[in-house]
Amino acid sequence: MQYKVVRHSPKQNIRQLAVGAMALVICLLIGFVAGQWFGKEAIFENGALIKQLTVTTDENQQLQKQLVAAELASNVQEQAARELRAQLSGVLSEKAELEEAVSFYRDLMEVGSEAEGLRVADLALFSTGTPSVYQFSVLITQVAENRKYVGGDVTIKVIGLKDEQRQTITFSQDNAVVGYPLKFRFRYFQDLIGQLKLPDGFRPERVSIDVRQRNKPPISADFEWLVQQA
Repeated sequence: MQYKVVRHSPKQNIRQLAVGAMALVICLLIGFVAGQWFGKEAIFENGALIKQLTVTTDENQQLQKQLVAAELASNVQEQAARELRAQLSGVLSEKAELEEAVSFYRDLMEVGSEAEGLRVADLALFSTGTPSVYQFSVLITQVAENRKYVGGDVTIKVIGLKDEQRQTITFSQDNAVVGYPLKFRFRYFQDLIGQLKLPDGFRPERVSIDVRQRNKPPISADFEWLVQQA
């Protein structure tokens, strides 16, 4: 066996250690610089994303405001349209009523071929909510070329059945709720209003109205018993 003698130089060991340390430092510097660079890139990218998120949030808020404003405008327009339709319906209804009133008053003023004198133009009956109590409205007019004031009284009779027997109920102080006695005085027309109470179990069928003018023969008119809701 042979042995080889290797010489170790302390300087060489120190040099190797220095080179290793320098390489380590360089690696650390490179890692630090790279970390700084990528860190800044991440910061820049994060800042850009935050800015973009802010812009997007602002745009979303603006869109929401615009949507709310559009919905509000739509509701306002719809409400305005409903109000206009209601006003138009009211105007048309009022127009029809005015036309009917004009026609009615024209008929009152025109004599035509009818005989002069008084006439019963209309009868209206209304329920009152109280059993067997009804409100009535009798319209009396005067047909004449030269209308003068006329006066007199009116008698209302209700014809119907009770216990399968025909009976006649006369509007009098006994069954009158309001309006008795029925007296008139007018030049063109007058609407006489009152309330009467019918006996229990009485089934009315028609109404007979007698108009008595002073110093003139009475006139009569018959109407069916038709009750309207008040």
